[in-house]
Formats: sequence, structure tokens, C-alpha cells
Amino acid sequence: MKNIYFILISLMAIIYVVYEVRKKRFSVKESFWWVIASIIMLILSIFPYSIDRVANFLNIDYSPSLLFVICIIFLLFINFKNSKMISEHQEKIVELAQHIALLEAEVKGMKGKK
Repeated sequence: MKNIYFILISLMAIIYVVYEVRKKRFSVKESFWWVIASIIMLILSIFPYSIDRVANFLNIDYSPSLLFVICIIFLLFINFKNSKMISEHQEKIVELAQHIALLEAEVKGMKGKK
């Protein structure tokens, strides 16, 4: 019975991500990893002892620590991707600002010649 709540939460997460993509508030490319995380959460909700089996296979004594490590790695990956995207956008902003400054200088030069 307790698993039903986790199953509903993971289904709601999948539905929310799909809803945000359909409303064009979230790109399909970015939503891919969140859908994967929600599906993994759904699988772990349906089969709660699967994390114990994976932990035993990897010789990890305390299986919840494996879950935390997986979550931390996932969030670090997402953070790295977002940082990379922010850096790319900052470079484009600087380039666009320089381009605008050159165009403004050209327009002022054309007005000065008249």
C-alpha cells in the first residue's frame, strides 16, 4: 500500500515534465533526463527491493546510500550541463552586445556624414 504513493508521485513527475514540454516551457532535449529519472523512480517504486539487489551486486552494505549516490551523480550531471549552457549563452550575449555596439557606431557615423 505504501508503494502506491511513490508510484503516484513518479507518475505525476512524468506527467508534469510532459505537460511542461507540451506548453513549450521546457525543451524536449532538457526534459529527457528528467523523464529518465522519473521512470527510474517509477521502477524503484514498483520493485522496491531492486535497489537492494543492485547494492548487493556492487558490494554496498547499506543500499539507501547507493540511491543517494545515484541521485547526487544525476544532479551533478544536470548541474554541469546547465553550467555549460549558461557559459555558452554568456559568450553569445557578449558577442551580440559587441555586434550591437558596432552597428550603433556605424549608424552614428552615417548620421554624422549627413
